[in-house]
Parts: sequence; C-alpha cells; structure tokens
Amino acid sequence: MCRLGVPRKTVLVGAACVLAVLVGTLRSTGQADRKYTSLSNQQCLEILNQIQADLKEHYYDPRIRGFDLDERFETARREIAVSRSQDDALLSIYAAVAALRDSHTHFIPPIRPYSVEYGVVLQAVGDSDCYVTAVKPGSDAEEKGLAPGDQLLTLNGIKYTRADLRTAEYAYQQVVPQVGLHLRIRSAGGAERSLVVLGKVVPGQPFVRGIDVREFFRHYQPKNRSRYFSVEKKLLVWKLPDFVIDPDDVDGLLGKVRSYEALVLDLRGNPGGFTATLDKFIGGFFDHEVKVVDKKKRNGTEPDVAKSRGSKAFSGKLIVLIDSKSASASEIFARVVQLEKRGTVIGDRSAGAVAEGADYMHAVKLDATNVTQYGTSITIADLLMSDGKSLENEGVIPDERILGTASDLASGRDPVLARALELAGTKISPADAGKIFPFEWPKKLTVEFD
Repeated sequence: MCRLGVPRKTVLVGAACVLAVLVGTLRSTGQADRKYTSLSNQQCLEILNQIQADLKEHYYDPRIRGFDLDERFETARREIAVSRSQDDALLSIYAAVAALRDSHTHFIPPIRPYSVEYGVVLQAVGDSDCYVTAVKPGSDAEEKGLAPGDQLLTLNGIKYTRADLRTAEYAYQQVVPQVGLHLRIRSAGGAERSLVVLGKVVPGQPFVRGIDVREFFRHYQPKNRSRYFSVEKKLLVWKLPDFVIDPDDVDGLLGKVRSYEALVLDLRGNPGGFTATLDKFIGGFFDHEVKVVDKKKRNGTEPDVAKSRGSKAFSGKLIVLIDSKSASASEIFARVVQLEKRGTVIGDRSAGAVAEGADYMHAVKLDATNVTQYGTSITIADLLMSDGKSLENEGVIPDERILGTASDLASGRDPVLARALELAGTKISPADAGKIFPFEWPKKLTVEFD
C-alpha cells in the first residue's frame, strides 16, 4: 500500500536558503575528518546514481516540475568525489534530493549502527514560531532545564519556521545524527538563554543484513494506537495518532463510535498512513460516495472515490482537530470534511505535506557477507482535492484557528480540545482538557534478533 501530496515562490526561496545553511552547518559541526567506517566514495556515488535513476523513472511529473535534476545531481557528484567522511557524502545525497522541496520525496539513508535521542519535541505553532512541546524525563534536555513552552529562536545557529523545521528534524534524526544540539530559546516567562542539549546515543547492530530487514517487514503488523475519552456515553473523543492501520480493521474501529451523538476526532500530530485505510475511513463518515482526490500521475489522472460504509457509517456531530504536524492523510480527511460540509475543523493550519509516495529500496554491499539498505521515498502522485486545489505547501486552514500560547504549553493547558468539547455540548477547562491525553513518547520500530 502507498503512503499519503502550486508551491509559493516566497516559501520555496526561503526554504532553499535554509536548506543550504543547514547542510553547511552540519558539515562544519560534523566529524569531517573521520575516515569511512562503511561506505566508500565510489559506493556513495553509486547510491546517488541509483537515486537519480529512480527519480527519473518514478516521480509523478516526468519534467520534475521544471527542476534541473541533472545539474543538481552533478553538483552532488563533485562534492562526493572529494568527501572525507561517510556523513559528508550522505549529506550531499540528502541535499540533492531535498532540493526538490517535495514533502514526500526524500533520501532514505543506510541504516546506522546507532541512533540518537535528543529528548525534545519541537513543533511549529502558527505561521512562524516554533516551540518545545515535550521534554523526555531523564534526558540531558530536562537536566539543562528545557521545558514545554520554551520558544525555539535558533537551532545550531539557524532560525526555523514551520516551512523548514521538518527538513531540519529529518536531517538531524535520519541522515546525520549529532552528538548534541545548540539551542537558543526564550522561556514562557520571556527570558532568553543558550544551551547545548546532548543526545543519547543508542547502540545497535554493527551491520544490518538484507535478510534482517526483510524479516522485520514480513513480521511487522500495523497496530491501532488509538486513545479514547467518553462523556456520559454521548460524546467520544478519539485520538488517532496515524493511519497506519490495516484497512480490514477500520469497520471495527468505526463500530466503537456509532452509538455516540458526537465525535471529536483528534488528528493533531497525525502524520498520515495508508491510502486504502484513509479511503475506508472517509467512507465511515458519509452516507454517500465521496470523491476524495484526483491523483495526478505520470500516465494520467485518476479519481479516488471513497465508498460509503452504509449502516456502519457514523452519522452524529463531527469535530476534527488538526495542527502543524497533521500531515498527508489526516489533512485530506480534514479537508474532505470541510468541502463536504460534514463537520467543523479547529486548531492550527496543517503541515501542507500532501502527496502519494512510495519507497524504492536498494542494497549496497559492505563486504563479502553484509549489505546495507538505502533508498528514496518518491512522490508518485500529486493529489488534487475536489475543488481542484492541492494542499501541498498550503495545508488546511481550520474553520476556527486556535493557537496555544507559550504559557498554555508550559502549564499543559489544551484550549483546542476544550473548545471542541464546548462545540460538542460539554464544558471543560483548558487545564482539564490538557489532562485527557498526556503526551506519550513513541516507541521506535526496531529489528530484533535472537
């Protein structure tokens, strides 16, 4: 199954500048003099060439939206030829792909023998500001006094907005993890300070063989991680963290909500998931077929229609919550609700990361017995809503835009959920609303070995 994607020039120019500065900063703060531990220059060039070929073969627009792919990848080849470390070379590959400025097209780097946990969650609030929304207990970030509600002024010397925070997070977490992050923050009380947050290095297997990865995905089963809160069996709040759910399980999930008069569907932080799950999910809220999107692919455009779940569909009052981390499938669902006038959407503008993507994976040989996996996530379809517009780089504008303040984050208040419950007929304070779904640190998907 695939995952769930006309940029504005001003946004693209700003984001491109930030990308260049980010790559330069990572190179200057990385271990540029370290010798290769796994991949040679030639192997990195082979990876780059394969990724370029995949983009030309699979990207939804054969013209790559007018982007000069050959020129950008030739620049990357020159950089890799003189690279002094694996990280330096991987950065060149990452930057070449990221230059497309496409939310569902990115480099999937080789699996590392370690990962880094920074112990802090950052999120854009509104159109420009970024805040700390969670700090992991026991982390260096907590020890240094970092707290929810702290506004991020700069990260390793760069000022980020919602347009480019996702780029930085992906680079620091997936491409070239750092031993620490240099933050300049402003507390909820207004005081500014600088601090270095050290990451926790989590060791892993030195080499991951191709069979290890295949075994992991063969045994991996999508899990429903929903959380619920009910009020007198009339109102249900459903926090749905993602759409990575087996489509066959959707009817069972909808069966839990049909008896309620009102549903608050919390899609805040939901990054998306499977297209088949989304279609079936949308059908569970309508008594008629609904055109979800037109999929613009290399070989033409095809409509995607969600069939009604009939008697299994929820017919009560619907309120949908979104924020800047609501992406892809969650954005499509929220926009369909608006276009079909099925309910009310409240919260912050969504991520604007809406496309259909697919992963194209390959292996590179490390030695006589070991290989490592790498690949590219590529946009295979641009998605146009029923009004003919794309949500990519735009997002969904809520019917009621409610932004939590720094003090709300610091004290754990949730004015968005409080307002949703009010619209559903239940009065609750933002402080009490903030206690309904306490933050849960996600568990990383790992390969386990005997």
